Amino acid sequence: MYKMELNEGWKVRFEELAEEADRYREIAERTEGWMTASLPCDIHMPLLEAGRIEEPLLQDHFFACEWTENKSWWFQKSFRISAERLGVQRIELVLESLDAEADVFLNGSPLGHHRSAFYPLRREVKELLREGDNELLVRVTSGLEPYGDPAEMARFKDRVGIEKGHNRGDARRVFARKPQYGFGWDWGPRVATCGIVGGVRLEGYDQAAIRQVHVYTESILGSEAVVSFEVEIENLHPYSTLEAEVHVELSRDGLAAVGLSKKVPLRSGLNYVDLRHTVTDAKLWWPNGMGSPDLYEVSVSVALRERTIRYPEFRMGLRTIKLDQAPVREGERLFAINVNGVRAFCKGANWIPADSVYARISDEKYAELVSEAKAAHFNMLRVWGGGLYESEAFYEACDRNGIMIWQDFMFACALYPDDLPWFREEVREEMEYQTRRLRNHPSLVLWCGNNENHWNFDMWKQADPEESFVGGAICYNELAPRIVRRNCPEIPYWNSSPYGGVHPNGEDCGDTHYWHDAMMSPEMEKRITPERYDDWTSKFVSEYGYIGPCRKSTIERYHAGEPLDREGRIWQLHNNMYEKETVAAGIAKHYADAKGLDLDEYLLYAGLCQGLMYGYSLEAMRYRLDCSGALFWMYNDCWGEVGWSVIDYELKRKISWYFAKRACAPVALIVRENEGLIRAVGINETGEDIRCELEYGCVSFDGRVRDTERTDILLPAYSRDVVLEFAKSTGDASSVCWFVRPETDSSHLEILPAILRAGAVRDLGLPAPSLSVSEFVRVEEGVRFTVTSDVYAHAVHFGLPDRIKLSDEYFDLLPGQRRTITVHDPSVQAEEIVPRAVRLHS
Repeated sequence: MYKMELNEGWKVRFEELAEEADRYREIAERTEGWMTASLPCDIHMPLLEAGRIEEPLLQDHFFACEWTENKSWWFQKSFRISAERLGVQRIELVLESLDAEADVFLNGSPLGHHRSAFYPLRREVKELLREGDNELLVRVTSGLEPYGDPAEMARFKDRVGIEKGHNRGDARRVFARKPQYGFGWDWGPRVATCGIVGGVRLEGYDQAAIRQVHVYTESILGSEAVVSFEVEIENLHPYSTLEAEVHVELSRDGLAAVGLSKKVPLRSGLNYVDLRHTVTDAKLWWPNGMGSPDLYEVSVSVALRERTIRYPEFRMGLRTIKLDQAPVREGERLFAINVNGVRAFCKGANWIPADSVYARISDEKYAELVSEAKAAHFNMLRVWGGGLYESEAFYEACDRNGIMIWQDFMFACALYPDDLPWFREEVREEMEYQTRRLRNHPSLVLWCGNNENHWNFDMWKQADPEESFVGGAICYNELAPRIVRRNCPEIPYWNSSPYGGVHPNGEDCGDTHYWHDAMMSPEMEKRITPERYDDWTSKFVSEYGYIGPCRKSTIERYHAGEPLDREGRIWQLHNNMYEKETVAAGIAKHYADAKGLDLDEYLLYAGLCQGLMYGYSLEAMRYRLDCSGALFWMYNDCWGEVGWSVIDYELKRKISWYFAKRACAPVALIVRENEGLIRAVGINETGEDIRCELEYGCVSFDGRVRDTERTDILLPAYSRDVVLEFAKSTGDASSVCWFVRPETDSSHLEILPAILRAGAVRDLGLPAPSLSVSEFVRVEEGVRFTVTSDVYAHAVHFGLPDRIKLSDEYFDLLPGQRRTITVHDPSVQAEEIVPRAVRLHS
């Protein structure tokens, strides 16, 4: 077997849409107007390289790129192939991803029409190839032009989520099997993707081909794990059997843990060879914070009489997954992911494509984003259904870092035309391909049918009882569960998000999207009050959010020389469509009147508000013992804007990232008050018991009054429970706080104090702190120092450039408390660290 990559040396041009596929011979002979390209390639990339457009994500340039949707795009590649490579039994051409309506021609022969970015075009092409020069030609469009018949579109009226401002959205998107977000969302511009957005290659085979390998953990008992292997092999001979020996090896750090062989006669066509083994002293894959995400290398080969063929090596993890929906009380059920028999609390955020032009997302960008999720103590990302099935680099990074993946199938916020046979067939091909492609990743713990479509079915039915068209239900309720069960039965399937109960967004079972009573409430006070999150009774919250700005340098980047005017056109264009007045209202409630602030003050207070809402809400959900997940909207960005994310488009940590990190700590204390009683929930997600001595009680902000007691507690491994209750002392709530903090602990993890304040920061009598920095030392990670405050200090930060990463920042200090902070930049000097805190009093 060989693979011949065809990713370099392409040419690309555009023509009118009227230049359809039947004009391919004429287009191929044109000599002028070609641009150069390499794959993966979205058409915006060569246009930028050639100076034909400006970067669509800066200023308002994406408006000037709209014309690209209304062209046909032609890619041409010339390549040479030797007689030796032509001498194999079968040669297949593979185009990994075509976005979205495409026609492919090889040496003047049409290979067919392809209409999905979500599975490859694969054709047997040996008879079309010739020794020496060959030519590949691809016509591709953004995918909307075949659709839009008024009679056909009438049934989708008001049933497709369309963001109408800034020319975002298009109802025709539901027919195009491609990333839906490219036509615009509340958080992203309309930059219609188009191109050959995956690799292209020739694959040559003799006698047989290993088509698929499926490895999964059947069971775990103590230190032993039972592992199953299924090897799919195609015997290319149409009528003769073929003697073969299948060999499978599982190794770790270069040492073999499993070596299995099986001699089989391969029938013509597809064969399935099953092997099974018990791994002793198994090293399990655990989510981040619960243990090490250990991985094993998998090698598979098939020895034939004349040759040995090998499957590309890959890594897998020994772990079991179960969707736990046990009853908790009458009419209510858990919705929990159990990993290796342990109930996990899934904490993290929703993932969207990391660029509006997704073909240019590098492996390095994936690695950094996932690494930052790990650093924030996340253990789950939900791949949202309006984006794309991500590249192998993303899933491999999640495997390495212990980040569980909730994987939506790619449907979002709309009816879909699955009453059309061609559409159902496209979806079937897509689901078959993606479930088989991704099933070996230990990070993948849940398949989900769609984003918000079952919820929409319910809302549309309530609004119009005569509603009968539930377009898409066949995909989510029939195709997906059958395909998941067949291809990866060890991974649970869930029909939608949100889903569960009589009404799909109920709180009694399943997962919930908490929007209408919070950030998207018509009542502003509900949007900006963190205590509202204490009222939730959901068993798993898979979407909710709050909005905040990027770091200043990112804002300057996307303004690209334009003034940073909060009322200006560029600012408002890069301002989330649901923001309206929320950011200003949040600042006014918690800090100061936003209208009187300069830009730096605005960015500080807006970031702190977003951090407050995310930090408080994540804690509120972890505090509820029957809740098993909290995923906010959203983790990352596809461009720079005032929006939901905690990592901005330039990969800078927003202020809110630090709040999310603290709220997701694997060992934590969380306090809440109810009817005069303060209750502390202790969380230990690690596999080791932790004992610690606690100080708890009340302290005045100036530190002069301290009414506290001490007690010893045990936090058992993998536990979350109430560890302490005490009466809330009376007094002036504007001058004191209540807390629970460890004095000593037997773990190597820092356990932060749990602090309860009453009221907004602007209403508290916070004294002016005296912050001091000491013990500045250089360490392997960068530099380390200790910060101390004499009184209560709010939002302690250090004035370093926003590109610099710290182990923590924008945190509160109790009177006399010390924190040791690491700066992940060895160039930082001691004099650059200037501690400061936020102090307001209205």
